[in-house]
Amino acid sequence: MSLRQQQKANTRSKIKAVAKDAFLKQGIEATSTRYLSTQAGVAVGTLFVHFPDKLSLVKDIFFDEMDTALREAVMAQKACASPIDYLIQTAKMLFEFYDEYAEFTRQVLLDSLAKGGFHTSQMMVISEGISKRFKQVGVDEQTATIFSDNMIANYWHVLLNGVPKGELGMHAIDQLKRLNLPFEMSYRNALKSRKSSAN
Repeated sequence: MSLRQQQKANTRSKIKAVAKDAFLKQGIEATSTRYLSTQAGVAVGTLFVHFPDKLSLVKDIFFDEMDTALREAVMAQKACASPIDYLIQTAKMLFEFYDEYAEFTRQVLLDSLAKGGFHTSQMMVISEGISKRFKQVGVDEQTATIFSDNMIANYWHVLLNGVPKGELGMHAIDQLKRLNLPFEMSYRNALKSRKSSAN
């Protein structure tokens, strides 16, 4: 890396560190780009060279923090066969992160929903994980997909009700469990049926 590239990387990193601190203490909306540039010791124009608008800065910080949280969650994650266990384990990690970064989450999630961004892609991956677990116990592909789609719809319902309030704790997890109880029962019945036919 050349000296110039290193300086750019250092400036970008400093802007992000200052912004993260300011956003968490003052709030995103209450923090101006002028304030950020002053605190980072750069011109406003320099800030916009690195981040074209405040939302791009918010997203950059949010995704860095989410990557860290996801890596830590994967390390701590236990294997789970049940679709509901898989969804709940994933939701707990995401909901804790979203609560910690509530204002970031509201802005990034709104942008993602409007433009079909990261959260839509993330839900597709989780949906595939749920469907796979149903198919492993003999549920046909079409039914597994329907179950998975409904479980993800329940996740969205809980998420979109909790995010505006900044409350996605155990109450949200309990609600997600209740909404998905019929799918858990379907999974258990399929598992029981598979074990019976194997004997």
